[in-house]
Amino acid sequence: MFYRIILIIFILSTPLIGYAQDDRLRTTGKFEFNTTSAEILGEEYAINYEEVLAPDESIKWTVHVPENYDPAYPPGLIVHITERNLAILPFGWNTALKEKNLIWISLNKTGRLTPNKEMLLSVLSTAFIDIKYPINTDRIYISSIMESCISASAAMQFYPTIFKGVIYTSCLPINWKNDIPNTIEEMKNNRYVFISGSDNNLEREMRRMVRKYENSGLEKIQYMNIPQLAYGKNLNRRRLIEFIEFLDTRD
Repeated sequence: MFYRIILIIFILSTPLIGYAQDDRLRTTGKFEFNTTSAEILGEEYAINYEEVLAPDESIKWTVHVPENYDPAYPPGLIVHITERNLAILPFGWNTALKEKNLIWISLNKTGRLTPNKEMLLSVLSTAFIDIKYPINTDRIYISSIMESCISASAAMQFYPTIFKGVIYTSCLPINWKNDIPNTIEEMKNNRYVFISGSDNNLEREMRRMVRKYENSGLEKIQYMNIPQLAYGKNLNRRRLIEFIEFLDTRD
């Protein structure tokens, strides 16, 4: 069932199950939360995805809310997907989140997940944060690295009305081969950043993937090679801000 998860609702339009507006958090800093898909979606919806994620399976998130958070100016959201889902905020990113008014969320679980499960959890993270904090749903982005780019690109393909931009760092998204996604028109509204580093072979493959995106009609693309960026390393603060500004650009 590879990448055949079709949610029966748009996650962000799901009624907030069991939460009132006054229950939303007003605190900042780093937090850890445990929840389930049943708590986020409601039992009647969560049961549809039990092949991938049991409705009562505990999901642990790490969330960083910038200290200047103000619900009057809803922040955007960056969903950070790493290869082993280690929920560690990269060095320097805390001040970048503050400057760009973004909440950061990452799955707090070691070990690899199936691409299906990782994609579903990425979508669920947006609904979970929307329960906790008022957010700007026009600024929901994904940051992925290494093999997590597979699930990240699947989320961008299947849910282009939720995720408005992505940063692919040292990795390759799904290869469409000759099958252009049927969501390509919606995908054209979003922005895509490709970043290669010191691995020359990966650089060539990422350039080839950029051309494939462009040949499919996607124009809002930025590619950069950063030779000093070692494989598996996250972007520094300056580069993150630079690419977020690109994702924030609106026509």
